Amino acid sequence: MILRIDHVGMVAADLKAAATGLRMLTMNPDEHDIVATYDVECQFWRREGDPTAIEIVTPAGPSSQVTGHLRRSGPGLHHVAFEVDDIVAELAVLRARGAVLVDDEPRPGGQPGLQIAFVHLGPATGLLVELVQYAEPRVRPVAELPRQRQAVG
Repeated sequence: MILRIDHVGMVAADLKAAATGLRMLTMNPDEHDIVATYDVECQFWRREGDPTAIEIVTPAGPSSQVTGHLRRSGPGLHHVAFEVDDIVAELAVLRARGAVLVDDEPRPGGQPGLQIAFVHLGPATGLLVELVQYAEPRVRPVAELPRQRQAVG
């Protein structure tokens, strides 16, 4: 089950230059990872109290998975990531619904216990989605959150 939007990923050639823009939004750097599977360096930025992040992804070496994207499209939006509670099951659901799996099975992410997989939703959206499953979920599913009563009047 999809739990929430985890982060929005953007690609950049220069991590420090991209960070300047996020500082304009009063965001602060948080986690920093190297994901060897994709040969990328990732830095997450957040606003205080907000679990949703913006991720800056830059090439970490010559075989980086984002080098081609930068060459074709330049810096900018790359993907939207959703936290899931069962990444294997969610990949199967998305495949059955017609999504194109970039990763047929989860790969290790940049943090201990993190699993990730990328999926294209198709040409109608052009959206690349990343599924992320942490060793321990970061938030409870919406169905488990207490319901708030809406004021009438």
